[in-house]
Amino acid sequence: MASLTGCSHDIGLMRQDETLTGYESAIRWGQWEKAASYQIPRPRPEQRLDRLKGYKVTGYQVRYRHSEEPSALLFQTVEIRYLRPDELTERSMVEEETWRYDEDKERWMLETDLPHLR
Repeated sequence: MASLTGCSHDIGLMRQDETLTGYESAIRWGQWEKAASYQIPRPRPEQRLDRLKGYKVTGYQVRYRHSEEPSALLFQTVEIRYLRPDELTERSMVEEETWRYDEDKERWMLETDLPHLR
């Protein structure tokens, strides 16, 4: 029985890692619609994907990650480095992300908005 518990824990960590890596990849490649697909579906009138067009992300690095065991919540602080449209000066920002595991969909979902690049 203990080995089954260990396996489900490992599968949970693999799903978490797969989701976080997929989201990071979408952000790094400027695939904003794909990044938005990681969010919990709800109306977000303030979030418009067209405001992110033209931004080039040059780096996405996790600075801090915390979850309480057993928990369906994950908190992550990331540094995002980017170039604004038509500019050559690299900028950076720190973003706080909150992730929640959705039991029905069996996947991690982003509760917070996409990065507010300025």
